Formats: sequence, C-alpha cells, structure tokens
Amino acid sequence: MTTSERVEEIAFDSSLSVSERSQRITETFSEQGAEGPDLAVSCLLKTTDEAIAEYAAAYLELVPGNSEAKTRAAERLRGAGALASSAARLVPWLPESLIDAFIDDFLSSPGEDSPLSSVIFSIGVYHPDLLRPHAGLLGPTVRPSLLSGAPDTQADALLNDWHRTGDGDNLQALALIRTPHAADLIASVRAELDSFDDWEWLMPLAGRLPDTGSESGFTPSFMGFVTARGESPHVMGGRYAQDVPLCVQCNAPADRVLTLSARDMPQTLSRDPSFFWFSCDCDEVDILTVRFTDDATYAYFQPQGPAAESSRVVPGERSMTLERHPNQTGVSRPAVAGLARHQVGGLPRWPSPETHPYCPECGNFMPFLAAVDSGPTPFGPMSFPGSLFGFWCDHCSVSTTRSQI
Repeated sequence: MTTSERVEEIAFDSSLSVSERSQRITETFSEQGAEGPDLAVSCLLKTTDEAIAEYAAAYLELVPGNSEAKTRAAERLRGAGALASSAARLVPWLPESLIDAFIDDFLSSPGEDSPLSSVIFSIGVYHPDLLRPHAGLLGPTVRPSLLSGAPDTQADALLNDWHRTGDGDNLQALALIRTPHAADLIASVRAELDSFDDWEWLMPLAGRLPDTGSESGFTPSFMGFVTARGESPHVMGGRYAQDVPLCVQCNAPADRVLTLSARDMPQTLSRDPSFFWFSCDCDEVDILTVRFTDDATYAYFQPQGPAAESSRVVPGERSMTLERHPNQTGVSRPAVAGLARHQVGGLPRWPSPETHPYCPECGNFMPFLAAVDSGPTPFGPMSFPGSLFGFWCDHCSVSTTRSQI
C-alpha cells in the first residue's frame, strides 16, 4: 500500500475521531523520514478532498523548512476552491507576493464564510503589517491580530480612550501593540492604575518587566518544531542526568520537556536552560522552579530526586528545531492551548494574561524564554494539558515552568 493510499484509508475510517485521523496521518507521513514533506505536498497537489488536504497541511505545519515545496502546495490550494482554507497552515513559509495574492483574492469577496477567511486569520498572526491597510474590510476575528506593531497614533488613541472611559480592555489592547511607544504609554499610567496587580501583568505584556524595565522576553523569536533525536542541539524529552523535582503526592519525578543549547542560541545565555513538567495525574502544581549549577540541579518548593529513565511528557527523546518567527514584534492574539505552535524567544502568547514569575534567588521578575504546546507532534501527542511557558533568569541560572490550560 502506498503512502497516499494509506492516508486515504485513514481519512475515511469512520471508526476514528477527527483528531485520531489527523494524528495517524501525521505519523504516516513522519514514518517516511525525509520524504514525508514531499509526499504530503504531492498529496496537496493532487487531492480534491477537503479533509485529506487539511490532514496533509496539518502535518506540514508541524515540520520545519521545505518552504519551496510548501509554497507550491499553497499556490495550488489558492485556486482550489474550498480546499484553499488548508493553505492557512502554510502561511509562515510563504513569500510576500503569494500572501498579497491571497489577500487580494479575499478582498474581492470578503466574508467570514469565505474559504480564505482562515488564511487571512493566519496572515494576521504572522504578517499583521500586510493586512493593516485593509483593516476596515476585515471581520472581528482578525482585527485583534492587527494590534501587533500598530502605529503610534493607534496606541495614543487607545490610551485616550482609557482615560475617557476607564475601560481596562483599552489598556490591554495598548499593551498588545508591543512596540516601544506602546510600552512607554503603559509605563506612563503606573500611578493611575487602581491595582499594582494590573501593572504586574500589563507591563510585561507590553514587552518590559515591571521592576527592572528590561525586556520581558529574549529576542529574537523563533518557531519551534519537535524533530527527531539529534536533528537539533536543543533536546526534548529523554533522561535528564541530574536530580529533578518530585511530585509531593506520588513522588514521581518531573520529566525534562526542553533543554536549550546556549551556544547554539543567538541570545546570550550563561548556561543551558532546562524546563520540566510532571506526567502524573496528581494536579499538584502549576509552576516548577529549578536552579542550575555546574554540578547539580536544585528544585525550589518541591522535593527532588533522580530522573526517570525516559520522558513521558514528550513522545520519546526528540529535539526542537528552530526557525525565525515571521512576526518579531510579538503576536497580539492569545494562543489556543493544544493548537498553538512551540516558541523560543520573543513575547509569550498567553491564553489569558498572566504575571511573570519571580526569581527566588534575586527577587526580580523573570523574562520569558520558551513555550511548549500540548498539541500533536510528528511522533505522537504530548502528555500534558494546555501549554507550558518557560522563564529564565540568566543572572541566577534559574528556570521556571508555568502551566496554563
């Protein structure tokens, strides 16, 4: 049976749920190794079935690179009627000329029911600057994405609206513009806020830590992809060599989610940050903090002990491959846990705004460094709910992993 025949068999198997079909088709392409992306693109170039197009595109969204092949697939989908919606998953790899063509196609017959509406939504996330001139023709599901990098005049208007109405949504929208000017405006209202708690989440949302004024995320920003062991120096899963936090209730060790290789990062990091999470069902914590030295790892607020022989949080020992994110300002739309992509650097896409954690060593707020989502991978699903957000105090070599569902 060819890969294409196997994909069709899974796609039309009524005994499977949609998510099960998608995961099995993703694994089918992944099993073909380096040929997987080309086979998925070939599928997209030939199929007339909306479901098969979506499953193949969903796989391609999970693998890095192959921008030329993904562009060919998107060009074909653009003229394929209802199938065009699957091109939304390929937007991060498309050239600006093709993105502009999709925008022109949509604007010729705009509407939420257009098969191109999902493509426009994705363009808003990755290239809001290309959509901003057409904001008046876009629906309410897309407009929040256009806050990212919005002009100073819009930032000024939002601040004026807040002064006039007192509506906190205007301040949140201002913070989500995430430009230096917008951050200056958020900083200017500190004394006017009713609660210091508001300051503690608004200021980092805008891009600066509320105590030190330093950047609230490490730049630049990258998309992260779960790839085979050894494909990248950034390790996911596998056995961690030193002690890890233990669950207070069942004594299960936390698993390594991600270790970033400092020497292979453009950011200046003093050592390799690692982030951990539990695979047990005790629901005991929503945050884990660990300090690293040359000789050991120390858990805060938890007992600690040897790591398990293998990770259960990540499907096997893998790596994370990084590609530069098209939106370096910072995405203004909240992530949907389970559907978000992994990220290293930049500013976090909170499902709902949160304060950054304190470093227990120096007492300062910690900048964001990584986010790992619980959605599908080419090797199987992650074994945790929601999304994990990783923060790193480089001065103290302390990492904090926070869960949000």
